[in-house]
Amino acid sequence: MTPRPLVLCLILLVLAAGLANAAEPWTVTLTDGKTCTGTLVRLAAGRYLLQTDTTLLELSDDDLDARTFSVRSRQDAVPERPVHEIRHYEELHADGTVTRWWTRRMVNEGRRAITEYRFGLAPHEQPLADQRAYRDGFGNALVPVYDPPRERWSSPPQGRVQVTLPLGIPVAPGEEWSITGSETSPRIARGDAGFMYRNAGDYAEDNLVWLKVRLPRGASIRTITPQPSARFTQDGQEYVMWRRFYKQGEQFPLEIVYTLD
Repeated sequence: MTPRPLVLCLILLVLAAGLANAAEPWTVTLTDGKTCTGTLVRLAAGRYLLQTDTTLLELSDDDLDARTFSVRSRQDAVPERPVHEIRHYEELHADGTVTRWWTRRMVNEGRRAITEYRFGLAPHEQPLADQRAYRDGFGNALVPVYDPPRERWSSPPQGRVQVTLPLGIPVAPGEEWSITGSETSPRIARGDAGFMYRNAGDYAEDNLVWLKVRLPRGASIRTITPQPSARFTQDGQEYVMWRRFYKQGEQFPLEIVYTLD
């Protein structure tokens, strides 16, 4: 039966209101009485991530006061897409280039072998596509297939590009597996305060991001924004690390300003 126009309009209004409500920040009350405001995401039954402006918290049902879900439905914390985990390691060089490695670790939770891996390229990632190399967890090179094809990409980039990596070694049901990508590109800006490294986010999917940055030898850090999850020195070089959840397309810059001796 086809809905009448008035009924259809009411359905669309309800759906729009639900999507707007899901995008609003959460006010979360913990069992210790503390209140936090941010993005709440349910990873699985009884497991949550709460991302505030400065802190990422991993929570269970036992950590949440009942008042949290008396105001908003628990269903509002369910993401539209699966939350992926991605780990970055980036080496900053004195010439202003950055060598980036990223790894996704996954588990084949299906009943069939996996023979390809698919993900999206956001517009700001597309100019780097020709410089990227991909490998599986055994070190085998993977050749990407793009949709739309590479020759049909718009300039400047607009919209998401689908990437498919055919796997030379199938992934068995229940098997853990990983994909690693890498590229080197000029990404350091220079200003009056010194050199600036910046990762703005803007991922093509919802991502739990681990980002570890190694600064050039002789670097002196002036500012780090926001407060990092960790900072340490090894073999005379500074390392900075963040851990943060990003919604699809969200931009929240992670920045380091430094000088070179």
